[in-house]
Amino acid sequence: MNAPPPAPNVVFIIADQHRWDFVGYEDGVTVTPNLDALAARGAVFRGAHCTSPLCCPSRAAIASGRYGTSTGSFTNLHQLPPGTPGFVGQLRSAGYRTAAVGKTHMEIHAYDSDLTAEPHREFMDSLGWDEVCEVSGNGMLKTGIRCAYSEHLREAGRFDEVLEFYRRWHYFMDKGRGGDPGFHPHEWPLEPELQETEFIGRRAAEWLAAYAGAGPYFLHVGFAAPHSPVEPAPGFLDIYRDRDEPPPAACEAPPEHTAAGRRGYRAMISQIDHWVGEIARAVADRGELERTVFVYTADHGEMAGDHGRVGKCVFFDPSVRVPLVVAGPGVRGGTDSDALVEIIDLGATVNELCGVRAHELDQGRSLAPLLSGASDSHRETVYAEMGCDRMLYDGRHKLMWGDPASDTRELGRLHLDKPVDIPPSPARLYDMEADALEERDLADDGSSRHVLEEMKEKLLLRMNENTEARPFLGRGAYRPL
Repeated sequence: MNAPPPAPNVVFIIADQHRWDFVGYEDGVTVTPNLDALAARGAVFRGAHCTSPLCCPSRAAIASGRYGTSTGSFTNLHQLPPGTPGFVGQLRSAGYRTAAVGKTHMEIHAYDSDLTAEPHREFMDSLGWDEVCEVSGNGMLKTGIRCAYSEHLREAGRFDEVLEFYRRWHYFMDKGRGGDPGFHPHEWPLEPELQETEFIGRRAAEWLAAYAGAGPYFLHVGFAAPHSPVEPAPGFLDIYRDRDEPPPAACEAPPEHTAAGRRGYRAMISQIDHWVGEIARAVADRGELERTVFVYTADHGEMAGDHGRVGKCVFFDPSVRVPLVVAGPGVRGGTDSDALVEIIDLGATVNELCGVRAHELDQGRSLAPLLSGASDSHRETVYAEMGCDRMLYDGRHKLMWGDPASDTRELGRLHLDKPVDIPPSPARLYDMEADALEERDLADDGSSRHVLEEMKEKLLLRMNENTEARPFLGRGAYRPL
């Protein structure tokens, strides 16, 4: 009797703020040969949407398989309660060694955060992680946060130099200092190995080279790029210096630095792509390429000047659509899918590919039938939320019920609530087939009234479905900055 095949390993790579179309296989402009190769031998999903266009709630939804309205993690001011069930814990219970290198953002990043301390290790252990090498990312070290990257710089005697570099940009948590907006690029001025992306990629490759466990592994690699501030490494920026940069969409007069910011943003993606290749080579050097599932995605997108905006926290496509590539055992090579997908589905997907049961509270839907070719459809709608605002897309029409960017109070309360002195945001409706750039709001168009009513009904059904009465451990405690 033949023995069953060994359980697959998993390398789960998640970038921060990588929009869906800034990748070579989509736009032909961004240079990403390793992601292109991964897509060619696996499956690429062009209809993947984040569950929330903001770091913490999006990542918490992936980790727990639960929408923010169910977990209490629906802004960057909330984190999952300790012990929240999730797909990583399911893998560990099934015998996997679980490790995270880079950014997970499971804990709120506030002034007193110490991601190297024992309380953080205990919190991550409660979520299913055996090992953690955590970074805060995005120059957050200038606010006083400690993490594996900040301590690496201190050990090298270079912390102060890097700190001064990040002080070129303004950040809302760093009230006492001015500086440039985050999308204004500044080239990395120090040795390449001191940059955060290099630190994360190298640590991930080193972990793979050193792993000697008897069982399969799940390695989470969380790149903090291409999230602002835009800090392109010169060697990767060289790819784009002399190229014409396509202008942002739906923006007649972008700021002068926008083109340079977009080039720098692409360079940061190309740098991540380089490390995707190095990580894949580290797996190949172990002789495990054919039995390892690779996932590449992002927590949310980046407007990059479209609609005159940068950053995220809105429901336009550049903010809510993300790249998603899956390759490895159980994946039919060359799959190119337009199916509607939410990245909350990834936990259930990984569990099924590994032969592990998803936890009972997981609201995600496994993509395994799409990956194997057994099905070519997945969801009838995709849903996103941001605090008390909602979005629904049914494959043609998109309804935005509220505008997260309308809350402009100091510290950007990230739509935790809407006090009475902020006018309610009007609904917006777009026909994505006729208006892919989302320039014509049909909400007040009388001829589209029936579509608006149908979309509102669909949104209510999804909200009811997402908040169905299922027991949960408890809501996240509010921890103000």
